[in-house]
Parts: sequence; structure tokens; C-alpha cells
Amino acid sequence: MASSIWTTEEFTCPGCGMDYTATREQDQHKHSGNFECTVCQTEVHAWSGAYDYFGWKAIRRTRPVFGRKTA
Repeated sequence: MASSIWTTEEFTCPGCGMDYTATREQDQHKHSGNFECTVCQTEVHAWSGAYDYFGWKAIRRTRPVFGRKTA
């Protein structure tokens, strides 16, 4: 049985708007770190405390097409 809780969170780069997901792990030990955008190297998220973040991935979003309904 795992001793930690994992959740997936989404983040947006404040510099260029690139979207990312990361897995947040709650743990009894303290962690700190940061993640920088792979496009513009702006800090997307920094953390310190009972959570750690890993598995950062860029999200591919489809852009809306004018004149076409999306589901």
C-alpha cells in the first residue's frame, strides 16, 4: 500500500502561456523545487513543504476553429 497521495494538477506558464500537467505527491517528508517552462525558461511553479511535483508534461490543446461547433 502506498504511503502517499498523488493528484494531477495543471499549470500555465506566466511568460508564454504554455500549459503543463504535473503529478503532486503528498509525503511526510519536506520537499522543495521549481519547474521552468521548456519554451521560455520562465518559472511555472515553485514549491516547498509536504508536497513534491514530478512528471511534468506539456499539454497539447486543440485550438477552436471559427464557424465550427465543438463538442
